[in-house]
Amino acid sequence: MSKKKTRRRSAWREVWSEFLRSPRGVFGLVLFLIFLFLGLAAPWLTPYDPVTDRSLAAAMARPAWMRLFPKYKDAPVTVDVFLLRNWHVAERENVEIDWREREGADVMVITSTGEGGGRLVLEHKFEYDAGAPDMFILELPYAFSGGAGVTGQARITLETPAGDTYRLFESRVLRNEQRWTVQRVDSRDLQLKMRLGFQPFANVAKELFGERGEYRLVAEFEMTGASEAGAATFTVGESRFRIPGQLHGLLGTDHLGADLWSQFVYGTRTSLLIGFVVAIIAVFVGTLVGIVSGYLGGWVDELLMRIVDVMISIPFLPIMIVVVAIVGQSIEALVFLVAIFSWMSVARLVRSQTLTLRERTFVEAARAAGARPGYIMRAHILPNVLGLVFASLVLLIPSAILTEATMSFLGFGDPTVPTWGRMLQNAKSFGAFTALAWWWILPPGLALTLLALAFVFMGNTLDDILNRRNGER
Repeated sequence: MSKKKTRRRSAWREVWSEFLRSPRGVFGLVLFLIFLFLGLAAPWLTPYDPVTDRSLAAAMARPAWMRLFPKYKDAPVTVDVFLLRNWHVAERENVEIDWREREGADVMVITSTGEGGGRLVLEHKFEYDAGAPDMFILELPYAFSGGAGVTGQARITLETPAGDTYRLFESRVLRNEQRWTVQRVDSRDLQLKMRLGFQPFANVAKELFGERGEYRLVAEFEMTGASEAGAATFTVGESRFRIPGQLHGLLGTDHLGADLWSQFVYGTRTSLLIGFVVAIIAVFVGTLVGIVSGYLGGWVDELLMRIVDVMISIPFLPIMIVVVAIVGQSIEALVFLVAIFSWMSVARLVRSQTLTLRERTFVEAARAAGARPGYIMRAHILPNVLGLVFASLVLLIPSAILTEATMSFLGFGDPTVPTWGRMLQNAKSFGAFTALAWWWILPPGLALTLLALAFVFMGNTLDDILNRRNGER
């Protein structure tokens, strides 16, 4: 290893040692490592997809840990039962059951056997131990086929712990072939309320789940008129019964019942990625322009500095509006634009440092020895501006993160990519501020503040150390 590399490594060790002695720098580093862990471990910290998983609980459900407070002790919890494999056969008369696949999912095929018809009764019991919910949803995908004179009928009934029975769904008498249908029962449906004998403004979910205990769902499939020449068949898909809870996860849910914790941790990953990519591009371009401009001088310096002046004077927001209108809301376009408008300050800093370096004796000696400008800039100028470049890199990252968050908050972000700015934009658009849904607003806002603070602390600490060392030379 050459002496130059050894001295450089020793210098960086001294910088690192001084950095660790700074409480401000260490605090910033710890904050950054926490966010880095959240971003890297996002797939293991949440089982939900931040974009596609919705209706996990009620809209704007509060965080689950709020159950510790007496006011929310009995808040309804989410009951999510996938029933197809959980059904228990309660009655079976002249039918046979077969399991097949339809579009990659299991289906239960119920076929009548013998003359006359058949009947199958399935049941599923579950415990409900919380306050009355606001709604419930039942989905039953099914199809029916039968020959001439064959009929079928499907029913679903709910039995409460008190023994009351409610017919949630009853199909019409099915004849011939009934195509694949997803029957959906929503407790807010007006026809359901009228059929069960409730007033139009009644909350059916509260009426049916007003007590704690064991509930029983019963599905009945009846077939009549079957014969050897004309059998009847019900095909039942993945049925689902859901009571969206008013408490969910670490950070609750948004207006679609989507998990906010998954949006937060994946937003951490996106924000850090955007910050690093933008900062690296901007620092690379700015360093290149600054070194070339400062060392070569003359018309090259004049030309590059006028380009910097023009870029600084161009307003960013109108350009962003035009780009979104042309290419649509794209995270790649946003990163590219932020990077293009972020390198000028680095170029000016590096240029000013290069102007002093090119007059140093070691540079003059290299020039006198016949070294080419490219070699001098790479071998003598660049290593001596790396400290400044690194400090600029650290300070550019929070700027890029905040710019992306601002653009997403204004509606220019990519709707398919989870970011903290998008969380805040959705919160603004869908009433979180008026509903005082703090669990939706505060986490991304605080995270943006703390992450920016972490990089500012680290960048300023590095800047102080490197400036002090440069002054001591």
